[in-house]
Amino acid sequence: MSSQAIDFGAIVRKKPTGTRFILVRHGETDWNKEKRFQGHTDIALNAHGLLQAQLLGKHFGSLKAQGIELYTHCVSSDLSRAYSTATIIHGSKTPAIELNAGLRERHYGHLSGLTGDEMQAKSPQEFDSLKNREPDAPLQGGESLNQFYTRVVSAFEQIRQHASPGDTILLVAHGGVLDCIYRHCTGEPIEKQREWQLPNCALNVVEIDPGGQKQVRLWAWVEHLNNDEPGQNMDEVDGRIA
Repeated sequence: MSSQAIDFGAIVRKKPTGTRFILVRHGETDWNKEKRFQGHTDIALNAHGLLQAQLLGKHFGSLKAQGIELYTHCVSSDLSRAYSTATIIHGSKTPAIELNAGLRERHYGHLSGLTGDEMQAKSPQEFDSLKNREPDAPLQGGESLNQFYTRVVSAFEQIRQHASPGDTILLVAHGGVLDCIYRHCTGEPIEKQREWQLPNCALNVVEIDPGGQKQVRLWAWVEHLNNDEPGQNMDEVDGRIA
């Protein structure tokens, strides 16, 4: 699927028959630029991340001016980098943003806040398990990949089950969370190395029809960020540091 060849507005113009999710990774932080594994550490957006969120909000505003009702409600991770992004996009509209701790990034335990090189030096075996995506490898003070995936999918499915047919949910979270949702919707095994991108403030759309069939309609769409200065759109969730 060539996401850039598909227009976001064309997808969201028509109301879904089941449930639609617009998925957004938070804007950039300084730790993204430094390629640090943020995990549950509450890092704020940097100036570039704020700009990315503003550009996304501006794009949503332009679509609304065309009469397109993008989403019915907004749910966000309770970590500030996601919540700030959601707030810039959603503003003071009602209903208010729903915070969901189940949408937090993976907990990296005693390796939180480190770069890949620092992880390798501190705990080579654990870092190798991260890079190799070993589902049940323990992580001191943190979550295994399987524990993380189970948490995210449970939160996602609970949100879906509380939605009504025709609803669109704006979900703002983290790279690792979106990775889990992508795998859940496509059937990709959690141990498989990722072959898709997770840029900050990109637009991603998945739909679930009334029968429960899941489809990724759009992924890593960044046309709304064309006026953005080049920045770090890296994700540090599974050892893909380069």
